[in-house]
Amino acid sequence: MVDDAQNENVKVRAKSPGNHRILVVELPSGELRVAHRDTGYDLGRAKPVGEEWLRENAIGRHTFVEVDPPEKIPAADLAGYAG
Repeated sequence: MVDDAQNENVKVRAKSPGNHRILVVELPSGELRVAHRDTGYDLGRAKPVGEEWLRENAIGRHTFVEVDPPEKIPAADLAGYAG
């Protein structure tokens, strides 16, 4: 499913500020993943997370900014979006 998502649009739900952004993206299946520079913004290497983690950890405790409404972008363009 993640391999298929690389060729589809994903929704950017949250992002961290700074030069090397960490992105929380929603796959077409509804699954959330955390993509960052160390994973090459590759969804296959991205960490799966839940909605609760997004709210309590990323947005609740860290400096992530919620993207509301979520931005739809091609998964292959995540690195460019983050750059």
